[in-house]
Amino acid sequence: MSDGPVGVGLLGLGTVGSAVGRAFADRSRRIDAAAGRPVKLVAAAVRDAQKPREAGDVPVTTDPHSILEDPEIAVVVEVIGGTDPAGELVHGALENGKHVVTANKELVAKDWNALHESARHARRELRFEAAVAAAVPVVAGMRTLGAVRPRVLRGLLNGTTTYICSRMEAGSSFEEALAQATAAGYAEADPSNDVDGHDAAYKLAILISILEGRHYHPDNVRRTSLRGVAAGGFSAAAARAARIRYLAVADFGDRATKARVGPEEVPADSLEGQAAGPMNVITLESDLVPRLVWSGPGAGGDATASAILGDVIAIARARG
Repeated sequence: MSDGPVGVGLLGLGTVGSAVGRAFADRSRRIDAAAGRPVKLVAAAVRDAQKPREAGDVPVTTDPHSILEDPEIAVVVEVIGGTDPAGELVHGALENGKHVVTANKELVAKDWNALHESARHARRELRFEAAVAAAVPVVAGMRTLGAVRPRVLRGLLNGTTTYICSRMEAGSSFEEALAQATAAGYAEADPSNDVDGHDAAYKLAILISILEGRHYHPDNVRRTSLRGVAAGGFSAAAARAARIRYLAVADFGDRATKARVGPEEVPADSLEGQAAGPMNVITLESDLVPRLVWSGPGAGGDATASAILGDVIAIARARG
């Protein structure tokens, strides 16, 4: 990458991609100042070029490979989600000499070794701050903790389940709370990824992989669905000055790390107990640093775009 402008290409222009597009349109001067050089959004690949979007004036194409092959583009931002075709496109971007920024927790969690090997072989950067906790810089924070021995990592990594739990403790049934989460924009049409724990397991596996310096596959995370918790369980917890939250926990033992995600009781006055809506809370206990806490909005287009742009800016500054 030269000292000239840094071209950025988007793969996907949904909620998050559109938020990235708007940010480039609305705050280009701030982005350029933070990067120390001009950063330009060149184009975005979409499925339907005719679909109306509020994403600034970014040119769109239905051919994602044109993003990968465009010599003006140095950084490819992937916000498609899932593993197919996202995996092929991310590897293709790296092979074409592009740096990659992704918010794709499933792809990063499952394809950890291959992605990092592709980036190493291409001598390009792979960044994924937005894959865990959106605007909360927990990935960057944990990257700086290589000298510590982690003991326990715990927290709320999925805003949809936090919202559902907060509605159920107010008296709603699971079905009612899920419908409210969908209406509020927190839950997808198919909520299984959230309420059955896949989303939280991907994010927990990524954080464990960073802390251990090796791949921890999400299949090793034990999952318990939120579907089985009766409304009465929330009132019973309240009687014990507790609340139920969908907790992600990793216990780093001497021989093996055990990880789980599922509904558990937490003290009502704890950070987890007080969390509602898309709030994420992550706590790490270790030997050199007894306790570190990260918290903030872990979902939403603008919050996720903030993390993506932070990674883009870091690449632009490092490659200047």
